[in-house]
Amino acid sequence: MKKAKLNEILKKLIDDKGVKLAQVAKATGIPASTVASYLHGKKAAYNPDHILALSDYFNVTTDFLLSGQNSKLNSLNSLKTSEVFSGWLKVKIERAIPDDEGGSK
Repeated sequence: MKKAKLNEILKKLIDDKGVKLAQVAKATGIPASTVASYLHGKKAAYNPDHILALSDYFNVTTDFLLSGQNSKLNSLNSLKTSEVFSGWLKVKIERAIPDDEGGSK
């Protein structure tokens, strides 16, 4: 099965939403020329901030935007949280200690 490219997916999302390129650019803060280059497949690399902005604007996952498929992994939004905490949690891992070293620190 052929994976869809960003330009194909972006064109379909724009058509489905019934918006113009300029509206997408204004709503996402991405320069219109950059949106156009994504739309026409002229960008070899994508700015991660742009991909996030586009996925938010079209209400799709970044996986879908880039591949045409949703990830099979659970998203953070589907994880259960306690009533004490809801939202995003940023964790910094200093180092990982393999289980085979015996004991825990």
